[in-house]
Amino acid sequence: MLIELTLAAGLSTMQHATYKLQPYLQDRSAYYTVQHGLPDAPVLTLAIAGETLYAGTAKGVAVAPLSQPDRWRMVSNQPVRALIPDDSGGVYGIGGQTLFQLNARGETRTLYTADAELIGLQAAQGGGLWLLTPQKLLRYENGAIQAAHDAPTNRQFRWFHQDTRGRVFAFAEGELERRMYVLKPSPPAPLPQRGRGESTPPSPTLWERGGGGVRAEWQPVPIADNRGRYYDDAWLCAASDALGHLWIGARSGLILGDGEGWFLSREVYDGAPTAPAAPTTELIPPYGFIRCLAFAPNGDLWAGTPEGACRLRAGRWSYFWGKRWLPANQVYAIAVDSQNRAWIATDRGVACIESVKMTLREKAEHYEKMIALRHNRNGFVTNCDWDDPNDPDGWKIEASDNDGLWTAVYCAAQAFQYAATKDLAARERARKSFHALLELERLTGIPGFPARSIIRKDETRYYQSHGEWHESPVDPNYIWKGDTSSDELDGHYFIWAVYYDLCADDAEKERIRGVVRRVTDHLMQNNWRLIDKDGKPTRWAIFNPEAINDDPIWEEERGLNSLSILSHLKVAYHITGDAKYQQAYEELIRKHHYLINAVTQKMLPPYSINHSDDQLAFLCYYPFLLYETNPEYRRIWLMSLERSWQIERPERSPLFNFIYGALTGKPCDVEAAVQTLQEWPLDLRNWECRNSHRLDVTLDPSKGRFGEWQSVQIVPYSERVVMRWNGNPYRLDGGDPLGRREDDGSAFLLPYWMGRYHRLIEE
Repeated sequence: MLIELTLAAGLSTMQHATYKLQPYLQDRSAYYTVQHGLPDAPVLTLAIAGETLYAGTAKGVAVAPLSQPDRWRMVSNQPVRALIPDDSGGVYGIGGQTLFQLNARGETRTLYTADAELIGLQAAQGGGLWLLTPQKLLRYENGAIQAAHDAPTNRQFRWFHQDTRGRVFAFAEGELERRMYVLKPSPPAPLPQRGRGESTPPSPTLWERGGGGVRAEWQPVPIADNRGRYYDDAWLCAASDALGHLWIGARSGLILGDGEGWFLSREVYDGAPTAPAAPTTELIPPYGFIRCLAFAPNGDLWAGTPEGACRLRAGRWSYFWGKRWLPANQVYAIAVDSQNRAWIATDRGVACIESVKMTLREKAEHYEKMIALRHNRNGFVTNCDWDDPNDPDGWKIEASDNDGLWTAVYCAAQAFQYAATKDLAARERARKSFHALLELERLTGIPGFPARSIIRKDETRYYQSHGEWHESPVDPNYIWKGDTSSDELDGHYFIWAVYYDLCADDAEKERIRGVVRRVTDHLMQNNWRLIDKDGKPTRWAIFNPEAINDDPIWEEERGLNSLSILSHLKVAYHITGDAKYQQAYEELIRKHHYLINAVTQKMLPPYSINHSDDQLAFLCYYPFLLYETNPEYRRIWLMSLERSWQIERPERSPLFNFIYGALTGKPCDVEAAVQTLQEWPLDLRNWECRNSHRLDVTLDPSKGRFGEWQSVQIVPYSERVVMRWNGNPYRLDGGDPLGRREDDGSAFLLPYWMGRYHRLIEE
């Protein structure tokens, strides 16, 4: 381990309890639209019959094999409102006033024509079908209507449900009132007296016609207990579980009942949760207006809303919104197959969301394949972009402001992987990126001045970021980008330390000593500033005491820049062994109180919260605290790290947690870090995500640095816009509706392999 190679004895003997990783369920999505054969119309209903998926629209019915869901074909032009499977691989359907039966070959048979529009369809327990019109509930069997139940007086039906116990519920609405009713037997009429020897005829069953009509009536479902009662009576659908509990989708959320008047409200009404604690702990669903509910064989409850789909699993809601998950957010119906895959009908197609067993190592390999395909530009690794997001092969890689920093993060991940596994392929990936980073300093022609980015003139598949670009005086085939920032230097010193200790051979170590000496000398000779081609300091690489301590403009950067330059000097001393760097380090501490500055490097209100600085600080803490052996200095530095980590702790960042754990040997919320790694989405395109409208999110009254809505607690990383560890994890909304940018996955890879290397996690 790096600790064993480079640290004082006290740190080298630190022991961590290793968290053993297990396979987990990874959500992934695929969706199907007109490009796959679906009609150009909202999909209103879905049914799974055998191995075939049926989709009903106003333009007809399309089918696809469950094993080939990208191959849809139209089989009927019958407009459809609802579909349910029959017993022979086909479906029953309603459209307009018609009940019909349809098989996979497209053969349609009309079974019944009602005298009003059919608005509901369900298989009846004991045989036959339930049909609903606004005025009647009908039971159809053997080619005829066997029972008819009128709506309550002055009411119209909106929906109905027969639960797993056989009870029939219907929701009806009048001019001034909405209520749910249950169909119950009518009190029996008195029987006439019989003479001796005359038998008493059996009473009619609940669903049989008798001489006086059907012996059943609608009774309102009462409220048996006000403590858990519902707050809003605008109910939209219902489903029942295996125990016979009734789950009701409502405008205001979700209501759980026993069907006899006992309710548990999970609603938000008039903007306030009805549950006394935080919405997330009280199972408030992410959104209301729940218009469809479906149970999976494994017990998952799926809910469809006008703003995406929700899933309740093991007491935790997940929210699926935007094109990371769905072709559109208007969800009309959900069907779940025998493999627990949810098929979701939207106004622009059908999505399939499934949870597959995966390991974090397999997820890391997924990102590596993606990086190799479209994120590695001659060793530089960063995001890629599409002008046309519908052209999968039309991507280009940005020659960005931060090629040094982002490539350093990727390169460090490969170095940690090599150190943890001795995988030579990881070492080769690290070497390619590290040598690219060395070129950033060489090609500027200014000793000790690394460029932000370089471009070879004959390159393709890239686009040039804005800013100042110069011809390289060293190699006319290149141009380089100037105005290099302190962010870039933080990345360079971090990777110089990590690569030097974990990967470098003797020749590479000599090159590292050279570049570290040149850059550090450049800073020292220019009053702790990075001087650009024009002879002027760059905008952000300012570390001198006159600015950091005395200029109010730099007050918010005082702590971070003090931490950065001291970390850089400690790295320089470790790599070169030159005592002048240690002497400069001590001078900045003793004469200019940089160590005191660094204790509060994380700025809090009334200063603005700059999440970008958090990543830079932790990248500086890492090598610095590995190399600092003076116990008095370490005591102060650990104060700084402890304060910073406690502030960042609620974010569940695996990078910050693992750096803290590796440097201190203390518990570092490994389980929370693993949860974040598991939540990291497989699809890293910057799809638009929106969470500020959610019922289960508490808004922070203070907005973010850029005026963005924030939450008090972070939402799961799978439900927010893709970010690196320089982003705001409390941000609720953002991203691109077209998903024209894709992140490279290094924000996952670095903490995963760092955790593996330090044996905080094991797989």
